[in-house]
Amino acid sequence: MNSKNHFIKNIIMFILGCSFYVLLEILFRDRSYRLMALAGGISWCFGGTLNNRFSWKMDLLLQCSCISAIVTFLELVIGNIDYYFLHLNMWDYSNQILNFANGKICLLFSILWFFIGFPIIFIYDAITYYWMHDGDQPRYYIFGKEIWRMPKRNCH
Repeated sequence: MNSKNHFIKNIIMFILGCSFYVLLEILFRDRSYRLMALAGGISWCFGGTLNNRFSWKMDLLLQCSCISAIVTFLELVIGNIDYYFLHLNMWDYSNQILNFANGKICLLFSILWFFIGFPIIFIYDAITYYWMHDGDQPRYYIFGKEIWRMPKRNCH
């Protein structure tokens, strides 16, 4: 893929990630913050790039685990920036079980980020394959077994 298409794809993923993350926060908490939009955009870009860098045979569950780790790490970093410098109290997981770092991250939300990995991967692949006309037909594997392929694109 040429660098222009790669840049465009990452801009699209960033905007989708910003929007999706803010939408989730508004649905569940009735509010959001600009930094959370930034975290969502970065997460989607990293998640999509991770998906694009490795073989199609990389286990889908492993990809989602990596995305969960990325989002959890971003929450930790942004949460600490907020806690020590901004004092906005953007979120507080201290009432959740298995929370860490003064409630900035917790296992429950790391599990949620795991499941959000699926749309990140599928949307990134759809943009790459159908819109950018780049790469082979996306295939998805769990425990080494192919579970699904995106339908072939029509190139007219």
